[in-house]
Amino acid sequence: MENKSSNKNQYKHLSNYYQVREIYPWLFSIKDPSDVFCYLIIGEKQSLLYDTMYGIGSLPDLIKKITEKPVTVVLGHGHLDHANGAYQFDEVYLNENDFELCRMHTSPFYRNTIIERLNESKQALPQNFNVNEYINAGCGNFKNLEPGKIFDLGSLTIEAIAMEGHTAGSIGLLVKEHKILFNSDAANFHVWMFLPESLLISQYIAMLKRTLLLDFDRFFVGHSGISLSKTDMQKMITIARNASLEKAEPYSTSDLFSVFNPIIYREKDGEIVFNESKLG
Repeated sequence: MENKSSNKNQYKHLSNYYQVREIYPWLFSIKDPSDVFCYLIIGEKQSLLYDTMYGIGSLPDLIKKITEKPVTVVLGHGHLDHANGAYQFDEVYLNENDFELCRMHTSPFYRNTIIERLNESKQALPQNFNVNEYINAGCGNFKNLEPGKIFDLGSLTIEAIAMEGHTAGSIGLLVKEHKILFNSDAANFHVWMFLPESLLISQYIAMLKRTLLLDFDRFFVGHSGISLSKTDMQKMITIARNASLEKAEPYSTSDLFSVFNPIIYREKDGEIVFNESKLG
């Protein structure tokens, strides 16, 4: 089905923290001040929120300003910048392979790290934001999301797609009627593959090749509101195949992750961050 983009292509300030953009009549992107994105998909009967970002502002309040339809929440994976808003909902779907990872990344230690970073960057917090409540809010209630599960929103059929690599439990969502795929951090032009929870680069490549066989035209990632094409995913495969220790250089990141000795390989189209252990 052809996707007709809305004329409302500018970000709207529907909260004192997030920005919202209507991409299509059935799809909204939600952006936080750290340039992390989540997506609200709206069918005739239900809505679905994919990812929850850092969870600083109130996502339920924001969603109510967009739609009154009941919302199902799906986490693309368990990392801190995509899963920390899960506590704001009664339950969230997440693949069980990322349960423990998500519990760690939503712990008081990681949440305190998030607040420290925001303070260092002098990023404004929402009005009436309670730091202590946020730090101790917990991970939320997980419901196992298995690949192949179908979410019927009414007029929209969404299938959960296994996209392991960046993490073992990474899950994408395919909106079949519009041939649109969402993948959080599973496939992008700056992918982290050096973390303990990351799989081998060969497994990442195999996943991308398998994903390319699906019936989609465009896909959205977790750190950009601009859709990409299948050609872009093929470029990601090429970058991953060409990555080597000899062609890489040291990668600078926070102390939280630098202990894993990341290095970065760059090409014209993008880059992959990895370490020697991921080349097996």
